[in-house]
Amino acid sequence: MSRIYFLHGFMGTGSSHFSNQIASLNEENYDLILLDLPGHGSSKVVASDSYFENALEWVITQIKQQGEGYILGLSLGASLAIHVAKREPSLVKGIILTGYSPFIPEELKGIMENQYNFFLNIEENDKNIATHFKNVHGEKWYDTLKKVLYTMTFDYPSIKDEELRNIKVPSLVLNGSEDYYEVEAATYIKSKNKEIKIGLIPNAGHTANIDEPEVYNLLVKEFINNN
Repeated sequence: MSRIYFLHGFMGTGSSHFSNQIASLNEENYDLILLDLPGHGSSKVVASDSYFENALEWVITQIKQQGEGYILGLSLGASLAIHVAKREPSLVKGIILTGYSPFIPEELKGIMENQYNFFLNIEENDKNIATHFKNVHGEKWYDTLKKVLYTMTFDYPSIKDEELRNIKVPSLVLNGSEDYYEVEAATYIKSKNKEIKIGLIPNAGHTANIDEPEVYNLLVKEFINNN
């Protein structure tokens, strides 16, 4: 039975970001492990200032305890997945990356900083989203938001060209076709490592697994069953 670890994105949870995958993949009798990252959802581990590195070590510990498997990551979770594959390839049977770019392009940095400021003041900018975050993550929500947001905006966990070339585990990038920067990212990744499979999900954006789950799930199943 194939084991699949799910790593969600910013201010999500395993169950909320992958609800459309859970039902479909359960039909295939996979062993699905939904991880709530530090500071998120039901996690008992608080977010730290060195958020990415500490979350990465936490994920590696979970996999060591529960056994090797595939990692399916969305956005923040995709960055964690590829770094696990880089650091501990023996733990990883394959990675599926969605909403992923190995670095932040220069022309996107201003947009990211605007997004940072919007979410930093989310209680003023969108009370409904702020209430949702509090309901999902509890009293720790804003501390988590600040630390993750800062990391992914100003200290993005980039992957260098040489590191991309050295990724040996089976890898699939599934980005949305409607997000220009993620189309560029998928093409860039393929140019650096021909062994990495890429797919662009039509009519989907950053969260392709949520936007077009049927197509997405078919490609995930095909990838896992062929590896």
